[in-house]
Amino acid sequence: MSGQERPSVAAAIDECRRHLHYLRDANSRIVWPLTTQQMEAPADELVATLDQFAFRFSRLQDTLGQKAFRAILVGSLREPFEDSALRDVLDRLEQLRLLPSAERWEEIRAARNSLAHDYPDTPAQRSARLNLAQPMVSEMGAILDALAGAV
Repeated sequence: MSGQERPSVAAAIDECRRHLHYLRDANSRIVWPLTTQQMEAPADELVATLDQFAFRFSRLQDTLGQKAFRAILVGSLREPFEDSALRDVLDRLEQLRLLPSAERWEEIRAARNSLAHDYPDTPAQRSARLNLAQPMVSEMGAILDALAGAV
């Protein structure tokens, strides 16, 4: 990605904030923890809210990982990570204390993948996946705050 194609730090942070806003809105309208019974025959409103939650969770995780992390390192901190592997970017952010744990980010990525794909599964599995992702909302918010504070 050339310098002209790379998102600015401010644009990446703003995009993340937008996704986080709508993710928090969906999160606040869900009664946690979700139960198997709720997922067996969910009301239309719950389905719409869960769709918003899953979509915004995925978009926030993607935007942080694909845009904001590298934009902060390269654009703000002037570090040579333009073409580095994502794991190297994660490790450097952890060293700078902008990311609590590269391993935890991989867990958040795995949760994103499980939400983004419509696997044929049981109501118990769906509720478990969503319940696993729910506390990650505040974790991604804290990561975004740390990144924004580094600008």
